[in-house]
Amino acid sequence: MSDKNEKIFLIFNTACIGDILINDALCQNIKHFYPDSKIVFIVNPAYKDVALYMKDVDDVVCFDRKKDNTLKGWIKFLRTFPYKNPYASFVIYANDRNLIFSKLLGAKHIVSNAKGLMRFLHTSEPYRMNEYEHMKDISSGLIEPLTGESIKNLPIIYEAGNVDTPVVKRLEKLSAEYDVIGLCPFSNFVLKDMPVELSVEIIEKMNSSGKKVVLLGAGSVARSYSANLKKSGCIDFIDLVDATDFRELAAILKTIKALISVDTGTMHMANAIGCPVVAVFYHYPSEKNVLKLWAPDSSLYDVITISENQTPDNILGNLKILLDKRRVY
Repeated sequence: MSDKNEKIFLIFNTACIGDILINDALCQNIKHFYPDSKIVFIVNPAYKDVALYMKDVDDVVCFDRKKDNTLKGWIKFLRTFPYKNPYASFVIYANDRNLIFSKLLGAKHIVSNAKGLMRFLHTSEPYRMNEYEHMKDISSGLIEPLTGESIKNLPIIYEAGNVDTPVVKRLEKLSAEYDVIGLCPFSNFVLKDMPVELSVEIIEKMNSSGKKVVLLGAGSVARSYSANLKKSGCIDFIDLVDATDFRELAAILKTIKALISVDTGTMHMANAIGCPVVAVFYHYPSEKNVLKLWAPDSSLYDVITISENQTPDNILGNLKILLDKRRVY
C-alpha cells in the first residue's frame, strides 16, 4: 500500500502486447507531470511481464477477462484490489467494464475516449486539448484534461534488466559471430501478415549473404507459419516460436542486429528496447489510417517503415541502411 498523500494513477488496458506497450508513453507523461505518483497498470495475466517492466510502471494488477468476467469475478477483483480511491483512472479503448471498475474503486477522475454505454461515468470530459492521430499519443493525451498542458512526445521504453537463460545465451553467442536478424512476419490478423513465399525469399537471401535469421513469435498463428515455411523447403533459420517469454524476447531483441517485422507486438517491443526495425505494413480494409495509428515514429526510434513495394529487395535494402548506420557508430 502507498502513502495516503501519494497520488495513485490506474491504467486499465486488458488488450495485447502492442496495445499495452504504447501506453508506456502515458506512464512517462504521468511521472513527468506528477513525479511523486504511483502508477498501477491493470492487464490480462498473460501480459503481466509486458506492463511490469515498462518504464515508470510501479505495480501491476491482473484481471483475467476470460476467466473472471462474471459477477463473482468482478466482486473478487474489486474486493482484493489494493489501491482504493485512486486520484485518476485512465481507461484505454471503449471498455465499459473498466469504466465501472474505476467508478466502484472510487477514482476521483475517470478519463477515457470510450463512447460506450458507460461514458457517463467519465468525471473529466472525454476530450483532448490537441487532436492526436497515433494511438500512443491518443492514449497519452488522456492526461491533458487533468494537467491543462500538452503531452511530451516520448518513446516507449521496456526495461527487462539482465536475462541470463539458455535461449538468450545461445543468441548472444551466435551474435558474436554473425549478423543475426530477427524476423516476425505474422500477427493475429492474416491481412497484416507477410506472404510465406516472401519470407522464404528473404530468409534465403539473408542466408546467402552470411546472415543468420531467427524467427520470433508465439501462439498458434506463429506455429502454423513456421510449419508452412518448413513445408516450403525453408529450414535454414533458428526457430524460436513459443521458445521465449517476454523478458527473453526483449533480451534477444537487444542482442540481435535488427528486426524485420509486420505490424505486431514484437515490432513495438523492438522499438521499446532500441532494436533497429524494418517495419513492413500492409494496407487492409478495416483500418485505412493504419499508418497514422500504429506506424513507429522515426524521430523516436531507429526504424524504417515500408507500406508499399513490400518486396524482398526493398525490405533488405532498407535493412542494409539500418545496419550501415549502426556500423558507422
